[in-house]
Amino acid sequence: MQLKTLLTGLITFCLMSFWGYSQQVKLSQGIAITDFDYTNNEGQSIGGLKSGSGLSFQVSYHKAHLVDSTKYLINQSPLDIYLAQHRRFAQVLSWVNYDLGISFVQMNAVGDIQQNAFSYQTDFLGIQGKLGVRIPLPFKLAINLQGIGSINKIVHGNQYLMNRYIDLTGDPQFSGVKIMMGFGTEVEKRFSDKLAGFVSYQYQQTFLPKTAGESTLNFKPSTGSVGIRFLI
Repeated sequence: MQLKTLLTGLITFCLMSFWGYSQQVKLSQGIAITDFDYTNNEGQSIGGLKSGSGLSFQVSYHKAHLVDSTKYLINQSPLDIYLAQHRRFAQVLSWVNYDLGISFVQMNAVGDIQQNAFSYQTDFLGIQGKLGVRIPLPFKLAINLQGIGSINKIVHGNQYLMNRYIDLTGDPQFSGVKIMMGFGTEVEKRFSDKLAGFVSYQYQQTFLPKTAGESTLNFKPSTGSVGIRFLI
């Protein structure tokens, strides 16, 4: 209940803020399939872990163009004058877009070692940014190629092992802030001046170095989603 209340509050706050100060909002929901890359303190990778699936949800503010080609020809700021004199560069910048928002993802895994089955069920909240290049296509279609970065924190998690559940929110391998980097792509269809739909794929991972004498756990979620973009 606490997780649901926290998530609802964050989403409501984010939507209210973006609705008041922005022109575009994106909502998406999908499935995240996560690989846990675990290396023990002897530098050996554990092969008993298998990927697990979980839900993914994102809400974000979307800036469709770094440069609005309809404005720089009218305004007379130094930047607008420069862009007016370099039309090709301005056109490239008009394809660049970005997202900034919050994400909720369940990063889960299952496995077995010496015939002992176990599983990990975790919920993470995060702040996520995307920088993309949108390439227009015929029939009101477009493809958006993105670089992604996010900061994530576990809010709930359990490990099931030998008929008991272990809380993971205090486990150092799960409880710390997880910084992830990755890439993604969206294929979108514009239905009207105020609504577009899209399907997306994104891959992210943490990059903890493998240090001698210490165990490390890297998360590698791959997410497929469907979503809508409101043009306000």
